[in-house]
Amino acid sequence: MPKKQKKDKKLRPKINTQIPLSQVRKVTFAQPKYRLQHAREYPILGCWVMKNWQNTGLTPVVVAREQKDGRILYGSYLIDLYCLGVKDVTVFADLSQAALQRKLLKICQGEPEPCSVELAHEIIYGAIEFAKKYEFEPHPDFTLTLADQILDPPEAHPRQGNVQFGYQGKPFYIAGPYDNSQKIDLVMRTLKRTAGEGNYLYLINLG
Repeated sequence: MPKKQKKDKKLRPKINTQIPLSQVRKVTFAQPKYRLQHAREYPILGCWVMKNWQNTGLTPVVVAREQKDGRILYGSYLIDLYCLGVKDVTVFADLSQAALQRKLLKICQGEPEPCSVELAHEIIYGAIEFAKKYEFEPHPDFTLTLADQILDPPEAHPRQGNVQFGYQGKPFYIAGPYDNSQKIDLVMRTLKRTAGEGNYLYLINLG
């Protein structure tokens, strides 16, 4: 009878079934996007505006929520009360309380002023509604970055009617330092068409 051939042990790879815990990759599905998608499930921690915001026509509004892990996510909304509504937005998640305080000082130019949830929502949604009368939409990142999900729905908080939009009842476009000639021309043509000649104000630095 032929002898049985011995199997070559070199062809049998050794499998290590005891991987050290230090080498095991931790898998988590709670990424910032997931947190932002579920932001309305987290309680609102606080809201802030810039000091003397009523006198400038332009203010950041910050709405922060506390995540289930105790860390913080927030949305910062740059609001043009006079004309364009939501001009810019920024969102962050997984922040510590100390990091939030540093962000607030920078966003509000060193003078963050706490405000009620109702006021924060009235400023943001009121500005959006005012701007839409003249066919100006919120900055695209308002929805693209899920910044809208950090806010409660528009009807969630009663409005006091204490926030004035426009200037002396008219839209007032103030060209910002980063508004190029194309942007300025588009805004001016839109106002002329939607508000009508003589029914809007503007301030443009020709320099």
